[in-house]
Amino acid sequence: MSIINSTMKKIVPEYGYIKKAMPQVNAGRQRENKTPGNKKPRLLTERSQNEGKPVLRKGVSVNQAARKLNAYEATGLTPQQVLDLMERERNLTRRVEKLEGWE
Repeated sequence: MSIINSTMKKIVPEYGYIKKAMPQVNAGRQRENKTPGNKKPRLLTERSQNEGKPVLRKGVSVNQAARKLNAYEATGLTPQQVLDLMERERNLTRRVEKLEGWE
């Protein structure tokens, strides 16, 4: 495949951009569902098995946890207010879906 790509790069101007835009074809292979490497996990902590205390998940740095905590504190919301907003968003989403489905 690389021979074809190198040949096409010589012939077709901007072939690299065109190749990126083309849909990828799986030649009989199933692609694994992987999360992208740059996507960070939503939860940075988990409960330890022995003591049940919150600890950082594997692969999460202290800097990442500190940044997320800082972003949360910058909102000025309490944990209960955050939960209330999440519930309100779910209720509004259901209401919009119900209204969109009505005919």
